[in-house]
Amino acid sequence: MSNLLQKYLAKANEAVEHVTTSVIIEGDEWSVRKLNLLDSRACLKMAEKDGDFDALKYSDARIVKATEHAFPWNDKELLKAYKAKDKYDLPARLFKNNPEGYKALLGAVEELSKDTPETEEEAIDELKN
Repeated sequence: MSNLLQKYLAKANEAVEHVTTSVIIEGDEWSVRKLNLLDSRACLKMAEKDGDFDALKYSDARIVKATEHAFPWNDKELLKAYKAKDKYDLPARLFKNNPEGYKALLGAVEELSKDTPETEEEAIDELKN
């Protein structure tokens, strides 16, 4: 077995340390995690429909992906209370009266993920360098 193969087989089982930061919104601490490549790609896919890109849906998806380790976006009672169709519909509804809170979360996501490649081309370019 090649050294390269052994290296990546070993990496598959390594524990991943997530880079996180905290944001205080209305006195509550929100934990925001850096998005990885797969998270970023999933957010892009959610925001693209029929060749069109929905920047708002993209932002909502990024907030959910970056905070779902610490916040129950998929809680049935929460979804029902805010009349959200799914967890990705919830951020805008949850923060409809607090746009500054929404902006704070999105800002933390962007700050942590600014060096994460979002497309396959960016990832390939990063690996080449």
